[in-house]
Amino acid sequence: MTTETTDNNGVAITPKQRGRVFYDATCPLCRQSLERLGPIFRRRGFAFVTLQESWVAADLGLTAIELRREMKLQLADGRVVGGVDAWIELGRAVWWLAPGAALLKLPGIGALARAGYRWLARNRHCLSGICGLEMPVGHRPHHAATTFLELP
Repeated sequence: MTTETTDNNGVAITPKQRGRVFYDATCPLCRQSLERLGPIFRRRGFAFVTLQESWVAADLGLTAIELRREMKLQLADGRVVGGVDAWIELGRAVWWLAPGAALLKLPGIGALARAGYRWLARNRHCLSGICGLEMPVGHRPHHAATTFLELP
């Protein structure tokens, strides 16, 4: 017997769905990643939704600022993880990515990966050449060539 539940937006969630990946549609780097990796994760039960959808912040229980800080993954059990933790969960779903996901859980490697991911997420628009778009409060615009010189 197959059951379906419906979330607050009328979107059917089947028992086979493993989760929803929320990504920044204004980020060329994010869109390229989706184009390359999306089919791999879709086959494994993950759906993709843009962070810019009006219902997403309320559905995930996050503020607009928290929502745009990093990609989010809502798992089938309702848990929401972001950034490197989201990539760990996604990696665990693909047999050839699982060893890398396991490495990301190690204390030293995980801390470095989180710092690197935070830096990448903060600078994703400048790295893509669209620096002026939705810059966080207090963020200094800079030339893309010097981006790698900044410390997280």
